[in-house]
Amino acid sequence: MNIRFLETVVWLSELRSFRVTADRMNITPAAISNRISAIEQELGIRLFERDTRDVRLTSEGQTFVSGARDIIDRYNRLVSDVVPAETIEGTVRIGILPSIALTILPGVIETLRVRYPRVRVSVTTDSSQAIASKLEQRALDVVLGFPTGDVDKYFVKDLCSFGMFWVANGGFECDEGPMAISDLSMHPIISYETGTYNHGRLFKYLSGHLIEDSIIHYSNSLSTTINMVTAGIGIAVLPPIVIQNELRTGTLRVLKVSPAFPPTNYFALFMRNPSSRLSSLVASIACDVANEFCALYSDALASSVLKQVDSY
Repeated sequence: MNIRFLETVVWLSELRSFRVTADRMNITPAAISNRISAIEQELGIRLFERDTRDVRLTSEGQTFVSGARDIIDRYNRLVSDVVPAETIEGTVRIGILPSIALTILPGVIETLRVRYPRVRVSVTTDSSQAIASKLEQRALDVVLGFPTGDVDKYFVKDLCSFGMFWVANGGFECDEGPMAISDLSMHPIISYETGTYNHGRLFKYLSGHLIEDSIIHYSNSLSTTINMVTAGIGIAVLPPIVIQNELRTGTLRVLKVSPAFPPTNYFALFMRNPSSRLSSLVASIACDVANEFCALYSDALASSVLKQVDSY
């Protein structure tokens, strides 16, 4: 039994398919089956129940997988500690939210270039559900965004917190005093995509304040939302840290609203049985870069200390 055999058991327990596990590990289904059989014969127990449609852990298998994950994690940390940085190579697949792509990502890639010149990066920018799903399917190695679903599957590291403010076109007219939430409903609102993390937070914030004639537009793209607000189509709640140029030029303006919309917390996460030994390395680098980035701004805009959310 070796570390690759342990990884095979853990991956099969998650993917529940010999074919899919074989695709992820770049070997044949027969090789997966042979590894599982060899471990079961060595242990003298069955780790999996198999039928024509499903593969599932036995009770003994569940206990074994729990210990195997711990061994694999310790092994990966050991390798990272002893292998010289200049010899580390491979491609790491990063899933990232648009707001992080515009702020933290450049520093992450630059740090990787300097410290680990043989590491290559593949970046996927999408919604939180999409990149979380790809992470669970092993199509990504690490995500810079929000944990979703069963968080026990992930290692989660605090990344940063971005302030969220209501933003309008630069020519938007309103009183000098703060607007109430009920005042917002008098204007078209550009919401995040239905089902996303910030979409849920937005409608919780607006709960009880929308009127029958309230107009809600939806956008699944940060850049599209910014363009829609710039064009005067509606107002939106955005992190000002990603629209600094528009605010400086007066193309967009921040509205004073009470109570304020709570900040958004971001995290670096990867599977407890990571698909790449680079996963934890990139997550740690992202946290360091986030700390340096946030130090350049006031805590109201960006903070490396996660703030309380959803308290209106």
